[in-house]
Amino acid sequence: MKRVLITNLLIALCVLIHGAEDDFVLAPNEFKPIKELAADIPTCSQNDSNINECIKQGFQQLTPRLKYGISDLNIPPMDPFLLGKSSYNYNSGLLQGRITMRNVQIHGLSEGIVDKATYRQKDNRVRLEVLSHVPQMLAEGSYKADIKLNDMKLTPKGTFNITLTDVSMKTRSLGELYERDGHTYVRLTKLETEPKVGDMHIYANGLVPDPALNDVILDFINQYWRQLYQAMLPETMAIWQPLMLKAGNDFFAALPFDLIVTKN
Repeated sequence: MKRVLITNLLIALCVLIHGAEDDFVLAPNEFKPIKELAADIPTCSQNDSNINECIKQGFQQLTPRLKYGISDLNIPPMDPFLLGKSSYNYNSGLLQGRITMRNVQIHGLSEGIVDKATYRQKDNRVRLEVLSHVPQMLAEGSYKADIKLNDMKLTPKGTFNITLTDVSMKTRSLGELYERDGHTYVRLTKLETEPKVGDMHIYANGLVPDPALNDVILDFINQYWRQLYQAMLPETMAIWQPLMLKAGNDFFAALPFDLIVTKN
């Protein structure tokens, strides 16, 4: 049971999806077509010899504004980042049942720091790699489960919070440029991320009815979180990354690429 619960807490924290037939819901966002940018939105020229530094500074200027959203770019408020409801079905091995997370919020995204950006363009193909980190993040929410472990039926429920420090991310994206309505747009073909966590501390109540045993389980979780996190990360990212790719393409389908990376 301890391994099952910590896996699901980490999933909620890292915005990852794991298991079969999962139900994952984010707050809906309408991507309105953008024809021009406001004066306070940074842009870069593709002919700039320092375009990598320009893109880095552009991301850094926009990051603190994620707290209240950037309506000119169809970006809603993202700090806290609301995950809404997510459910995970298990029907293999020793575990069967369903675990549901609700009202999950992640705090700290607007405190992110962009460390490096590398942009490459050849003909109609573009590549962007961004290194960034967040000094501290907090995830909190509630959960409930109806599961069967071996022959034991369990129905834990409660609240949780997870504190992460030194969260780093390497994001690599590949795209193809195309023309539409007199503008150049980009269609992402690949979007990969490599998240790393420096340290993590987890709290949850309701894992078991006995508060003393609940504390013992938490001690175990906080001692071995890194091994569990590394074991689950490859499979969960394989499912999560296509969702990020779709969201990225929805975003760029409304925003002409030549408005943010100009030709002149």
